[in-house]
Amino acid sequence: MMSALQVLAIGFGLAGYYALVAVGFALIFATLRIFHIAHGTVFLMAGYVFFFLYRVGGLDVVSSGVLSVIVAALTGLAIDKAVYLPVMRRGGGLFSVFIASLGVALIFEAVFLVFTKGIVTVARTTALGIVSVGPVAFRLLDIFILGVVIVVYGLLYLWLHCTRRGLEVRGLTDNRALAAVVGMNVDQTRNVIFLLASALAGIAGVLTAYDTGLAPDTGSRTLFIAVVAVILGGVQNILLGSIVGSVSLGILTAYAGFFFPEWVTFSVFAMMIILILIRPRGLFG
Repeated sequence: MMSALQVLAIGFGLAGYYALVAVGFALIFATLRIFHIAHGTVFLMAGYVFFFLYRVGGLDVVSSGVLSVIVAALTGLAIDKAVYLPVMRRGGGLFSVFIASLGVALIFEAVFLVFTKGIVTVARTTALGIVSVGPVAFRLLDIFILGVVIVVYGLLYLWLHCTRRGLEVRGLTDNRALAAVVGMNVDQTRNVIFLLASALAGIAGVLTAYDTGLAPDTGSRTLFIAVVAVILGGVQNILLGSIVGSVSLGILTAYAGFFFPEWVTFSVFAMMIILILIRPRGLFG
Protein backbone atom coordinates (compact mmCIF):
# COMPACT_ATOMS: atom_id res chain seq x y z
CA MET A 1 0.00 0.00 0.00
CA MET A 2 1.22 3.51 -0.83
CA SER A 3 2.70 5.29 2.18
CA ALA A 4 1.74 8.74 3.41
CA LEU A 5 5.22 9.97 2.42
CA GLN A 6 4.72 8.72 -1.12
CA VAL A 7 1.42 10.59 -1.39
CA LEU A 8 3.20 13.69 -0.06
CA ALA A 9 5.78 13.36 -2.85
CA ILE A 10 2.95 13.15 -5.39
CA GLY A 11 1.42 16.28 -3.84
CA PHE A 12 4.61 18.26 -4.37
CA GLY A 13 4.68 17.07 -7.97
CA LEU A 14 1.15 18.38 -8.52
CA ALA A 15 2.04 21.64 -6.78
CA GLY A 16 4.63 22.39 -9.46
CA TYR A 17 1.97 22.51 -12.18
CA TYR A 18 -0.40 24.56 -10.04
CA ALA A 19 2.37 27.01 -9.14
CA LEU A 20 3.18 27.81 -12.78
CA VAL A 21 -0.47 28.37 -13.73
CA ALA A 22 -1.33 30.17 -10.48
CA VAL A 23 1.45 32.76 -10.62
CA GLY A 24 0.49 33.70 -14.19
CA PHE A 25 -3.16 34.04 -13.25
CA ALA A 26 -2.19 36.06 -10.17
CA LEU A 27 -0.06 38.46 -12.24
CA ILE A 28 -3.01 39.31 -14.46
CA PHE A 29 -5.60 39.44 -11.70
CA ALA A 30 -3.50 41.44 -9.23
CA THR A 31 -2.46 44.08 -11.76
CA LEU A 32 -5.38 44.33 -14.20
CA ARG A 33 -8.21 42.90 -12.05
CA ILE A 34 -9.18 40.57 -14.92
CA PHE A 35 -10.52 37.16 -13.88
CA HIS A 36 -8.77 35.48 -16.79
CA ILE A 37 -10.71 32.23 -17.26
CA ALA A 38 -9.15 31.85 -20.73
CA HIS A 39 -5.81 31.30 -18.97
CA GLY A 40 -6.76 27.62 -19.09
CA THR A 41 -7.15 27.95 -22.88
CA VAL A 42 -3.59 29.24 -23.14
CA PHE A 43 -2.45 26.24 -21.08
CA LEU A 44 -4.24 23.86 -23.47
CA MET A 45 -2.97 25.62 -26.59
CA ALA A 46 0.65 25.12 -25.54
CA GLY A 47 0.07 21.48 -24.68
CA TYR A 48 -1.61 20.60 -27.98
CA VAL A 49 0.94 22.53 -30.06
CA PHE A 50 3.69 20.65 -28.22
CA PHE A 51 1.98 17.32 -28.96
CA PHE A 52 1.75 18.04 -32.70
CA LEU A 53 5.29 19.37 -32.98
CA TYR A 54 6.95 16.66 -30.89
CA ARG A 55 4.79 13.53 -31.24
CA VAL A 56 3.34 14.06 -34.71
CA GLY A 57 5.89 16.33 -36.38
CA GLY A 58 9.00 14.65 -34.96
CA LEU A 59 10.66 17.89 -33.84
CA ASP A 60 13.05 17.58 -30.90
CA VAL A 61 11.63 18.05 -27.42
CA VAL A 62 13.44 21.32 -26.61
CA SER A 63 12.50 23.10 -29.84
CA SER A 64 8.93 21.82 -29.56
CA GLY A 65 8.68 23.10 -25.99
CA VAL A 66 10.13 26.53 -26.77
CA LEU A 67 7.88 27.05 -29.81
CA SER A 68 4.83 25.92 -27.84
CA VAL A 69 5.53 28.38 -25.04
CA ILE A 70 5.93 31.18 -27.62
CA VAL A 71 2.57 30.23 -29.15
CA ALA A 72 1.01 30.29 -25.67
CA ALA A 73 2.42 33.77 -24.96
CA LEU A 74 1.09 35.12 -28.26
CA THR A 75 -2.28 33.44 -27.70
CA GLY A 76 -2.69 35.14 -24.33
CA LEU A 77 -1.76 38.52 -25.80
CA ALA A 78 -4.11 37.97 -28.74
CA ILE A 79 -7.03 37.22 -26.38
CA ASP A 80 -6.39 40.51 -24.62
CA LYS A 81 -6.09 42.50 -27.84
CA ALA A 82 -8.98 40.87 -29.70
CA VAL A 83 -11.45 40.37 -26.83
CA TYR A 84 -10.73 42.13 -23.54
CA LEU A 85 -9.60 45.53 -24.80
CA PRO A 86 -12.47 45.93 -27.32
CA VAL A 87 -14.99 45.05 -24.61
CA MET A 88 -13.48 47.64 -22.26
CA ARG A 89 -13.27 50.33 -24.97
CA ARG A 90 -16.98 49.89 -25.62
CA GLY A 91 -17.76 50.57 -21.98
CA GLY A 92 -17.84 47.03 -20.69
CA GLY A 93 -16.78 46.58 -17.09
CA LEU A 94 -14.75 43.81 -15.50
CA PHE A 95 -17.80 41.56 -15.28
CA SER A 96 -18.28 41.87 -19.04
CA VAL A 97 -14.63 40.97 -19.52
CA PHE A 98 -15.12 37.95 -17.25
CA ILE A 99 -18.08 36.75 -19.34
CA ALA A 100 -16.06 37.29 -22.54
CA SER A 101 -13.17 35.32 -21.04
CA LEU A 102 -15.51 32.49 -20.09
CA GLY A 103 -16.89 32.51 -23.64
CA VAL A 104 -13.40 32.27 -25.14
CA ALA A 105 -12.56 29.35 -22.86
CA LEU A 106 -15.74 27.46 -23.74
CA ILE A 107 -15.30 28.04 -27.49
CA PHE A 108 -11.73 26.77 -27.50
CA GLU A 109 -12.65 23.81 -25.30
CA ALA A 110 -15.38 22.87 -27.80
CA VAL A 111 -12.93 23.18 -30.70
CA PHE A 112 -10.38 20.98 -28.95
CA LEU A 113 -13.14 18.47 -28.20
CA VAL A 114 -14.10 18.29 -31.89
CA PHE A 115 -10.54 17.69 -33.04
CA THR A 116 -9.50 15.25 -30.30
CA LYS A 117 -12.85 13.48 -29.78
CA GLY A 118 -12.20 13.83 -26.04
CA ILE A 119 -9.31 11.34 -26.17
CA VAL A 120 -6.45 12.02 -23.77
CA THR A 121 -3.41 13.19 -25.74
CA VAL A 122 0.01 12.22 -24.39
CA ALA A 123 3.16 13.54 -26.06
CA ARG A 124 5.77 11.16 -24.63
CA THR A 125 6.33 7.65 -25.93
CA THR A 126 8.56 6.23 -23.19
CA ALA A 127 8.14 5.55 -19.48
CA LEU A 128 9.23 8.19 -16.99
CA GLY A 129 12.36 7.59 -14.96
CA ILE A 130 12.10 7.03 -11.21
CA VAL A 131 14.61 7.43 -8.40
CA SER A 132 14.00 5.92 -4.95
CA VAL A 133 14.99 7.47 -1.63
CA GLY A 134 14.22 4.94 1.07
CA PRO A 135 10.56 3.94 0.80
CA VAL A 136 9.66 6.94 -1.38
CA ALA A 137 9.94 6.93 -5.18
CA PHE A 138 10.36 10.23 -6.99
CA ARG A 139 9.74 10.68 -10.67
CA LEU A 140 12.61 12.41 -12.43
CA LEU A 141 10.08 14.59 -14.22
CA ASP A 142 8.73 15.85 -10.89
CA ILE A 143 12.27 16.74 -9.81
CA PHE A 144 12.73 18.58 -13.11
CA ILE A 145 9.45 20.45 -12.61
CA LEU A 146 10.53 21.43 -9.10
CA GLY A 147 13.73 22.84 -10.58
CA VAL A 148 11.75 24.75 -13.21
CA VAL A 149 9.49 26.26 -10.53
CA ILE A 150 12.47 27.32 -8.41
CA VAL A 151 14.16 28.97 -11.40
CA VAL A 152 10.94 30.64 -12.61
CA TYR A 153 10.03 32.04 -9.21
CA GLY A 154 13.61 33.18 -8.61
CA LEU A 155 13.72 35.01 -11.94
CA LEU A 156 10.29 36.51 -11.31
CA TYR A 157 11.43 37.79 -7.92
CA LEU A 158 14.49 39.45 -9.46
CA TRP A 159 12.39 40.88 -12.28
CA LEU A 160 9.73 42.29 -9.95
CA HIS A 161 12.26 43.85 -7.56
CA CYS A 162 15.26 44.76 -9.71
CA THR A 163 13.92 45.98 -13.06
CA ARG A 164 11.94 49.05 -14.01
CA ARG A 165 9.22 47.03 -15.71
CA GLY A 166 8.92 44.79 -12.68
CA LEU A 167 8.56 47.81 -10.42
CA GLU A 168 5.83 49.10 -12.72
CA VAL A 169 4.00 45.79 -12.35
CA ARG A 170 4.23 46.10 -8.58
CA GLY A 171 2.97 49.66 -8.89
CA LEU A 172 -0.07 48.47 -10.83
CA THR A 173 -0.72 45.90 -8.12
CA ASP A 174 -0.64 48.53 -5.37
CA ASN A 175 -2.43 51.43 -7.11
CA ARG A 176 -3.40 51.27 -10.78
CA ALA A 177 -4.82 54.81 -10.93
CA LEU A 178 -1.71 56.37 -9.38
CA ALA A 179 0.55 54.36 -11.71
CA ALA A 180 -1.12 55.94 -14.74
CA VAL A 181 -0.95 59.44 -13.19
CA VAL A 182 2.81 59.31 -12.60
CA GLY A 183 3.48 58.57 -16.26
CA MET A 184 3.70 54.77 -16.44
CA ASN A 185 3.02 53.33 -19.89
CA VAL A 186 0.19 51.10 -18.76
CA ASP A 187 -0.45 49.64 -22.23
CA GLN A 188 3.13 48.41 -22.66
CA THR A 189 3.18 47.00 -19.14
CA ARG A 190 -0.14 45.27 -19.83
CA ASN A 191 1.36 43.60 -22.91
CA VAL A 192 4.34 42.37 -20.90
CA ILE A 193 2.06 40.99 -18.19
CA PHE A 194 -0.05 39.00 -20.65
CA LEU A 195 2.99 37.70 -22.54
CA LEU A 196 4.76 36.61 -19.36
CA ALA A 197 1.72 35.13 -17.62
CA SER A 198 0.72 33.23 -20.76
CA ALA A 199 4.25 31.88 -21.21
CA LEU A 200 4.12 30.51 -17.66
CA ALA A 201 0.81 28.77 -18.39
CA GLY A 202 2.41 27.50 -21.59
CA ILE A 203 5.28 25.89 -19.67
CA ALA A 204 2.76 24.08 -17.47
CA GLY A 205 0.79 23.01 -20.56
CA VAL A 206 3.89 21.56 -22.26
CA LEU A 207 4.92 19.65 -19.13
CA THR A 208 1.38 18.30 -18.66
CA ALA A 209 1.18 17.16 -22.29
CA TYR A 210 4.45 15.31 -21.82
CA ASP A 211 3.48 13.85 -18.45
CA THR A 212 -0.14 12.77 -17.98
CA GLY A 213 -1.51 14.13 -21.24
CA LEU A 214 -4.31 16.52 -22.08
CA ALA A 215 -8.06 16.31 -22.50
CA PRO A 216 -10.22 19.26 -23.63
CA ASP A 217 -11.23 19.97 -20.02
CA THR A 218 -7.73 19.68 -18.53
CA GLY A 219 -7.16 23.43 -18.79
CA SER A 220 -10.33 24.35 -16.90
CA ARG A 221 -9.69 21.75 -14.20
CA THR A 222 -6.10 22.89 -13.68
CA LEU A 223 -7.12 26.55 -13.70
CA PHE A 224 -9.83 25.93 -11.11
CA ILE A 225 -7.31 24.58 -8.61
CA ALA A 226 -4.78 27.29 -9.50
CA VAL A 227 -7.40 30.01 -8.88
CA VAL A 228 -8.21 28.52 -5.48
CA ALA A 229 -4.47 28.49 -4.77
CA VAL A 230 -4.28 32.21 -5.58
CA ILE A 231 -7.28 32.96 -3.37
CA LEU A 232 -5.72 30.87 -0.61
CA GLY A 233 -2.38 32.69 -0.76
CA GLY A 234 -3.72 36.17 -1.56
CA VAL A 235 -2.86 38.42 -4.50
CA GLN A 236 -1.03 41.19 -2.65
CA ASN A 237 2.10 39.05 -2.51
CA ILE A 238 2.01 37.40 -5.92
CA LEU A 239 4.94 35.03 -5.56
CA LEU A 240 4.61 33.96 -1.94
CA GLY A 241 0.84 33.67 -2.13
CA SER A 242 0.95 31.61 -5.33
CA ILE A 243 3.59 29.15 -4.16
CA VAL A 244 2.11 28.62 -0.69
CA GLY A 245 -1.38 28.21 -2.10
CA SER A 246 -0.16 25.82 -4.81
CA VAL A 247 1.79 23.62 -2.40
CA SER A 248 -1.19 23.50 -0.03
CA LEU A 249 -3.59 22.54 -2.84
CA GLY A 250 -1.12 20.05 -4.32
CA ILE A 251 -0.83 18.20 -1.03
CA LEU A 252 -4.57 18.43 -0.37
CA THR A 253 -5.56 17.06 -3.79
CA ALA A 254 -2.95 14.30 -3.57
CA TYR A 255 -4.21 13.03 -0.21
CA ALA A 256 -7.86 13.54 -1.10
CA GLY A 257 -7.36 11.81 -4.45
CA PHE A 258 -5.70 8.81 -2.80
CA PHE A 259 -7.89 8.31 0.26
CA PHE A 260 -11.20 9.86 -0.89
CA PRO A 261 -11.08 10.32 -4.71
CA GLU A 262 -14.74 11.27 -4.93
CA TRP A 263 -14.16 14.13 -2.47
CA VAL A 264 -11.36 15.97 -4.29
CA THR A 265 -13.52 18.80 -5.63
CA PHE A 266 -15.38 19.03 -2.33
CA SER A 267 -12.08 19.31 -0.44
CA VAL A 268 -10.84 22.15 -2.66
CA PHE A 269 -14.12 24.07 -2.38
CA ALA A 270 -14.28 23.50 1.38
CA MET A 271 -10.78 24.89 1.87
CA MET A 272 -11.61 27.93 -0.25
CA ILE A 273 -14.85 28.70 1.60
CA ILE A 274 -13.29 28.25 5.05
CA LEU A 275 -10.40 30.52 4.13
CA ILE A 276 -12.69 33.20 2.69
CA LEU A 277 -14.68 33.18 5.92
CA ILE A 278 -11.55 33.41 8.08
CA ARG A 279 -9.20 35.50 5.90
CA PRO A 280 -11.07 37.02 2.92
CA ARG A 281 -7.85 38.54 1.54
CA GLY A 282 -5.92 35.26 1.69
CA LEU A 283 -3.04 34.17 3.89
CA PHE A 284 -0.72 36.93 2.64
CA GLY A 285 -3.33 39.49 1.55
